[in-house]
Amino acid sequence: MYRHILNLLGEYFGSKAEFVLAAGLAALAAALLLLLSRPWRRAVQDASARGGWRAVVLGLADGLMALAVGAAVVAALGGSLLVQSGLFKERHGEVTQTNLDAIKTNWGPPHEQRELAVTHYVTEEQTILIFKDGRQISEEELGAGKGTLPPGADAKDDDGSAGQAPIKVRRKVRKPVPQNSIVSAVVAVDVRMNYRQKGSAFYTCYEDAWTLDYAVKNRSDKATEADFKFPMPADQGVYDQFQITVDGKNWAENLILRDNAQTWRLPMQPGQTVAVRVTYASRGMDYLRYTPAYMAHREDYKFILRIWPRTAKEGQAARGKQRFAWEDMGLPIGSMTPPVRTASTADARPMTLEWSLKSAATTLGMGVILPQIKQPGYFGARLLHEAPLGLLLLAASLVVTWKLLGRGDDLFSLAVLAVAYYLFYTFAAYLSDHLTSFESCFVLAALATLSLSGLYVWLGWGRTFAAHQTMALVAVFTIYYPLAALMDDHTMGLMNQVLYWVLALYAALLAVVKLYQSRREPRV
Repeated sequence: MYRHILNLLGEYFGSKAEFVLAAGLAALAAALLLLLSRPWRRAVQDASARGGWRAVVLGLADGLMALAVGAAVVAALGGSLLVQSGLFKERHGEVTQTNLDAIKTNWGPPHEQRELAVTHYVTEEQTILIFKDGRQISEEELGAGKGTLPPGADAKDDDGSAGQAPIKVRRKVRKPVPQNSIVSAVVAVDVRMNYRQKGSAFYTCYEDAWTLDYAVKNRSDKATEADFKFPMPADQGVYDQFQITVDGKNWAENLILRDNAQTWRLPMQPGQTVAVRVTYASRGMDYLRYTPAYMAHREDYKFILRIWPRTAKEGQAARGKQRFAWEDMGLPIGSMTPPVRTASTADARPMTLEWSLKSAATTLGMGVILPQIKQPGYFGARLLHEAPLGLLLLAASLVVTWKLLGRGDDLFSLAVLAVAYYLFYTFAAYLSDHLTSFESCFVLAALATLSLSGLYVWLGWGRTFAAHQTMALVAVFTIYYPLAALMDDHTMGLMNQVLYWVLALYAALLAVVKLYQSRREPRV
């Protein structure tokens, strides 16, 4: 904490930061000693009784010193909570870029599976004219007006020795036969969550098993050679049980890897339809998506995605939610929402998402962003993150209400209650390292804080209204405020607004009561 304070002062005072810190601590120590000394307290009381400018000056000085010391105590504890929050986050569930890159390399990146691509070709003989300048033009192109002869060129057979007369040769040429070859597709994916730990954090990893069934048809009236290209979902990773079958026959011996895609060639007769199945098991992280060809018309398309929770197995504990609903998922940019969304029917059962397209063309993919797991120490880190503001609000509430109740500046009581409140947060956070139930940690820490505060207030002050309201404020900030901090952002905001309004109304009520009592007191 000393280093953090020194760095903060260094931004404003530069090399004089240590001197400023030492001077500030010395001034606070002197103010505290002065406030505790009997001569000073007697002098303030005497001046107050006599009135006049001396009472104003001494009263103002006494109040400012009390305010400075109280603020220093609260600031020190609040700063310590900030440091504790940072340290706790570093040791519990901090996602770092280095660890993220390591997980992507060792486990596998997100899967972006694209559609099977099919291109048909026919082989024809053509007469090619080769000119001395290197140009080559087919007679077919000349006949269609797509090519022009150089000036003085003669298109008849020649040995090329006279002028620019071209040479005629006969060649076999593969020409594409454009067509929409994929008739239908059914893609089914089973995703099993497998959160992996690296450092102090868990990363959203999964194991996926794909089955892709395509019906591919030669829609032309020519016998063609079909070039198939199945792109792999990522440029790294492992693909187990990878198999491609054509009409039920294993096509492994015909596969050639080109540009991170499995390719093969198949002769097809006019009107022939073949069934292509691709299966593999792999693993990735964060999200997965299947993307059809850009704006290609598809008559019948179905994508089925089943997402299984991480259950307990082989001595490993279950992690994450055991039931999934659509609200747990995210949607990758450029993806369509699934029309059919079936939540898990029981623990350890999958959630099923279905996309079904009929006579459609799309630019969008089909997939999900998978649910993240709450990191170790998530609740403790969230509590510590909100703790400094809670401490400040509690201290302000105590000081204001004490003033309105006529207790004056009770710095020692403020310090005791602030320390008890500080210990609530740190005890709850670090106890969660040893207990599996954060609810138990919360209850134990709250009981310890309330017991310490109750012993001090009720034994020291007696059964007075000031003691009761002080304990009520401590209880509110020990139970209600932390519970609000553990809720989602919208609920937390609403609960805090309710708390602020109640505190403001209570302070206003005390002020009205004090004003009413002062008016009823007889004037001397």
